[in-house]
Amino acid sequence: MQAEFMIKLATKSQVPTITFSATSPLLRTINNPYFVRATIDDSFQAEAIASIVKSFGWRSVVAIYVDNELGQGIMPSLSEALEDV
Repeated sequence: MQAEFMIKLATKSQVPTITFSATSPLLRTINNPYFVRATIDDSFQAEAIASIVKSFGWRSVVAIYVDNELGQGIMPSLSEALEDV
């Protein structure tokens, strides 16, 4: 929600905004000249999580996440990475 607010504010004021904390994979699709994301998105963590699962030999895991667009953003990447291990 904060990123959405900042995007609207930056666009309205036409002042570029650089964020170091907006990590949702859903923000990848936003093409806005006034909103620059200077961090990788959460989906890059999925492979690291899957590696931990693999190294411990866990055959089953439960993902607990915040039920909003930010929490749901990592789930496709995490599911795919876990399926690979």
